[in-house]
Amino acid sequence: MIGRRSLAGAAGLALASPILVDTTARAQGQPDTAKLREALMALERQSWDYMKTRDRSALRRFLADDLLQVYADGSRYYKNDFLDYMANYRLDGYDIEPGYEVHVIGPTVAALVYRVTFRGTPRFDLAKTDKVLATSTYVRRDGKWTGVLYQETPSR
Repeated sequence: MIGRRSLAGAAGLALASPILVDTTARAQGQPDTAKLREALMALERQSWDYMKTRDRSALRRFLADDLLQVYADGSRYYKNDFLDYMANYRLDGYDIEPGYEVHVIGPTVAALVYRVTFRGTPRFDLAKTDKVLATSTYVRRDGKWTGVLYQETPSR
């Protein structure tokens, strides 16, 4: 019994290991980490595409009502603030680096971490290119993954 407790304690301390995270996720009924990684990245790309096409109605349906976004310049937006801001923003393009990863936090929470370079501008400004390290936190609600927090940090 003591040996099992020690082993369980060691496993708990080693959760940073991708193999243990994957095993833990499957044991709790979550999709495996690789599938979850790809599913969340597909959602993330979809949100970037909605921005690029300036599809506010699609974003309104897509984004969680309690969404918070924190940008590299320190500005933050809740869902309605972001939709208002987006009306005057033009995203010319984006490129997500292939080394993105997912961190399973719990049975219904996961964080997607990736580097993205994007070119865009608020209305009437000159377009500029930014490269950031982005983290999107997703929660599983009503059987689907929904992004509730987006945070970015300048990257090189």
